[in-house]
Amino acid sequence: MSRPDNDGPPPGPMPPPRADTIAPAMEEQAGGRSSRPTGHLTHRFWYCAVFGFGCAAISLAGRSLEPLAVGAPFLAVLLLSFIDGWWEPVRLRSSISALRVVEGDELQLNLELSVDHPVRWVEVEVQFPATLAPLGPSRFVASIRQTRHFTVDLQALRWGSVGPEWVIITTRDRFGISELVSRHPLDHPVRVHPPSERLARLVSLHQQRPVTGEHRSRRLGHGSELAEVRPYRYGDPIRMIHPRLSGRRQTPMVVERHPDESSDVVLLIDSAQDLGVDLDTTLRWTVMAATALSERHLRAQDRVGLIDVGRGVRWLPPRLGRRHLHTIVDALLATEVNPRRGADRNFAVPTNLPRSATVVAITPLLAESVLNALVELRGRGHEVLVIKPTIAFPADIDLLARRVFRVGNELNERWLGERGILVIPWSTGNSLEHLLQRVLVNLGRVRVRA
Repeated sequence: MSRPDNDGPPPGPMPPPRADTIAPAMEEQAGGRSSRPTGHLTHRFWYCAVFGFGCAAISLAGRSLEPLAVGAPFLAVLLLSFIDGWWEPVRLRSSISALRVVEGDELQLNLELSVDHPVRWVEVEVQFPATLAPLGPSRFVASIRQTRHFTVDLQALRWGSVGPEWVIITTRDRFGISELVSRHPLDHPVRVHPPSERLARLVSLHQQRPVTGEHRSRRLGHGSELAEVRPYRYGDPIRMIHPRLSGRRQTPMVVERHPDESSDVVLLIDSAQDLGVDLDTTLRWTVMAATALSERHLRAQDRVGLIDVGRGVRWLPPRLGRRHLHTIVDALLATEVNPRRGADRNFAVPTNLPRSATVVAITPLLAESVLNALVELRGRGHEVLVIKPTIAFPADIDLLARRVFRVGNELNERWLGERGILVIPWSTGNSLEHLLQRVLVNLGRVRVRA
């Protein structure tokens, strides 16, 4: 399992060291991002006020000091509470130990509370999304004189772009007469990466660009891959003559090589639907495969783009560089299923795809709109490859429903195959490296038939 680093948006497959430092991300109440504090009087105020002023009224009406003596302590509590200070504000500063982790990793949320005057009773409660689970208590009750620090241990349960949501701070005076409640948003987007593998193979591309890369070209030229050794012919450049071979064979010999070129790859991910439960879902495996493929092809100097057809169309044009890889990984981690948008909603495929781009689609082949988009891309002249993640059915699903689902998927695969689109099923328990080997073999057969 590889781990992302913590000082930038690096890709999932790269294994940098763990971060030890705390990345500060301060949330000040005076910064305008916190909700407005709500101050109110508790039930103790009304009890003391009603009983104390009631006894005073009875004492005035009856011209007797005994009721006033009974209610005087309650009035004294109100006076002392007011002198002690009502609705004392609390300032919050927060930081988190890691901004990028892998599923199952642990991190720490640090809270620093400060006040101008001592507060006897402060309750701090942190709210987390379902993807982050506190390993210890997330609610604290304490007193603060000037500054107080709290630490919450967390564990990342599921991939995605998540983070702690709110800190609710409730303060009371010494006697519990007044109460101030404030909600502070925590702006700490923690990106949780799914575990992914570091690939060695590349998807075989149909058309290359005359730019240095790692794909072996079919033509001859200057490169690192040996093509053939032949005798020197008139017109060959002198620098192509191999000295040792020429001396061994006593005649000028020339070494031909395959140039190393690059190409354009467009990853099409289908986030319209998500099948499975817990961590074994099609969308999770789709994000893992897309992350590994984008990292490998960008390392091979290929331009990589991204199309997300789940919530309309999200299009990232093909580019080079590590910075673009950060953009792709962040877009993948922010992918989620939108229940308000139907899976068969029609959408327009971007028209500015490079003509030489190879489209690698990762989809369970369920939405009709995705099938039509793949056929449209094939009709434009792009080579389209489909990686179909398959998951195990839960035990509570009826056998007839499983058979109907499989038959429908097989019909979709056959329909795409008739239109020159290669579909490779990927069992989520198998390695992606092994899948790429199958892709190379099957792509060669498809190209021979074409």
